[in-house]
Amino acid sequence: MEDFAAASGVSRPTVSKYFHDPGSVRKSTRERIEAALEQYDYRPNIYAMNQNRQLTKSVGIMVPYLADPVFAEIARTLERRCIEAGFHATLFSSHGERKLENEALDDLRSLRPSGVLLAPLGRSSDRDHIARFCEEVPTVLLDRNIAGIGEAFVGSDNQSFVSQSVDYLTRTGEPPCFFEMRNPGNP
Repeated sequence: MEDFAAASGVSRPTVSKYFHDPGSVRKSTRERIEAALEQYDYRPNIYAMNQNRQLTKSVGIMVPYLADPVFAEIARTLERRCIEAGFHATLFSSHGERKLENEALDDLRSLRPSGVLLAPLGRSSDRDHIARFCEEVPTVLLDRNIAGIGEAFVGSDNQSFVSQSVDYLTRTGEPPCFFEMRNPGNP
């Protein structure tokens, strides 16, 4: 960043301020920086920029399976919302494996994200590992709640859903729907 600041004729702290919030520098300075970005095709290293920040502009997203259409859509929607809010999303999949889930959590911790949206494996997860992670990183659990861990959970009430579905089918006489799950992640 030092070299880029010198080449653009702007101080390094001002360039740093621009990368954190472009609207925080004067219009004329912003235009000089943007012209230099274009001329030198410079892209800052977001990981290096985040090392000295308390709060980063990154959010971690972890799902058990990207091949699962539900999790793929959740990940796509979350990533899009992060981008719209000015955050960088980093996506991980545990591929249904406890070891990979733990390794991904360790990788996420090292990135120092502002927060993580985690769809854990559930019963297959290492409860203690996730609990330690949630103590250090603001985390929202998705789809599968792990009792006593984290402050936030977003999901559905499967028991209520099943009873409502059975009630509807028996009341209306509609034939049951069929949805084949060849490899359920957490039976």
